[in-house]
Amino acid sequence: MHALLGRVHLARRETDRAEAAFLRALGLEPRLIEGYVELGRLYGSARKYDQALAKLSAGLAVNPKNVVTLMLAGVIHQQRGDIAQAQAAYAKILALNPRFAPAANNLAWIDSEHGGEQAKDKALALAQMAKQVARGVYQRALALLREGAVRLPDNAELQYHLGMAAARTGGRDLARKALAFAAGSPAAFKGKEGARRTLAKLR
Repeated sequence: MHALLGRVHLARRETDRAEAAFLRALGLEPRLIEGYVELGRLYGSARKYDQALAKLSAGLAVNPKNVVTLMLAGVIHQQRGDIAQAQAAYAKILALNPRFAPAANNLAWIDSEHGGEQAKDKALALAQMAKQVARGVYQRALALLREGAVRLPDNAELQYHLGMAAARTGGRDLARKALAFAAGSPAAFKGKEGARRTLAKLR
């Protein structure tokens, strides 16, 4: 319940109260990975990198194979310029899950920017794999959204998500049709302006 309260405070941008709630949650349940991750995100956003990494390290002591914790640690190491530590975190994720696209993408960028010629070939392979995985995710999402749109054809927000997924997978005609419906709907929903912008680019 304290972790849930922390998420509510985060949504309300009450960072001090969110921090207190997550710390309380961990005081009650030290094995709650979510608490370490959310505090890591909170401190990282505030550029309190040492505090963020300390919490993530504590989380990894509870579960060293948690890819979300490892990914966030890699991102924070990268933000503070510690490239070697970032590489190590991303490499560990890929050893656990070779098709974890965010880690592959970030490691590809590091290898292309900081590695030699040999590293550039590895970076290209990682980037291509990340792109393939991401495309597969969108394809699966598109199939589910199509099904949902058949059942709820007048749902503007659903049409918006369908249009965005179609745009990312190359289905321009479907994307235009769905986004036109979403953008022209009188219903208010988060993403309506994004639907209009994407539709303008597809025309």
